[in-house]
Amino acid sequence: MQGDKCPEEFFVCLTEDEYWELEDALMDLGYEYDAAAAVVQPLSDAEVIADLTWQILFLEPWELAYIALPMSVLAFYGLTIYLAFKWIQRKFS
Repeated sequence: MQGDKCPEEFFVCLTEDEYWELEDALMDLGYEYDAAAAVVQPLSDAEVIADLTWQILFLEPWELAYIALPMSVLAFYGLTIYLAFKWIQRKFS
């Protein structure tokens, strides 16, 4: 550490002695720090779906309109094609 100034991105700075004291105290309480477990793991499919669901649920009204309008147009086109197909099917059966 450079001097006594703690970098802004850190919440708290510890000296090496303070770090080892804290780690010993945590180990006495039954906590363990595993550096391998501290690596960020990629999200699973279920977590991605849950995250997307929460993002959609908490959209602003204008954002919802931005999504709803194109989706409504696509749904209209899809249903029109489906109905035309069914009409042709009934006509020739």
